[in-house]
Amino acid sequence: MMDWIQGFLKKDGRLEAFDEVWKALPPYPGSLVPKKGYREVTQWQGKAIRNLERCVLGVLAVALRQPSSAQLIPFNRALGFVRALVDFNMITQYQSHTAETITYMQDYLDTFHTMKDIFLEFRVTKCIRAKIDQQ
Repeated sequence: MMDWIQGFLKKDGRLEAFDEVWKALPPYPGSLVPKKGYREVTQWQGKAIRNLERCVLGVLAVALRQPSSAQLIPFNRALGFVRALVDFNMITQYQSHTAETITYMQDYLDTFHTMKDIFLEFRVTKCIRAKIDQQ
């Protein structure tokens, strides 16, 4: 997912803004304060990944603020996609599920599939990967 987000941000010239917001995250109990920009991290480990999972939607929202009229719909779709994926991931971590939580999970997956087209141009398929490996 983060590769897709980076491609999206790079296309719209917001990658540096994402890094700056990531570095500027304030301290919060139970969270790590990033010392580097997102792209400067070479090795992601458990605690840092969980921190990213908690913060990515907020950081992305700040990086995408004040869009032009042409960027408004793509930015909203990107935020909707990330929100659905983060919510789905968070709810899957419940220790037990009810019919209601399963319904929530299905709704998040449906939203994910509805909005994923915004990132399809940044997706690397097996065919593309095979061509890259051949070259």
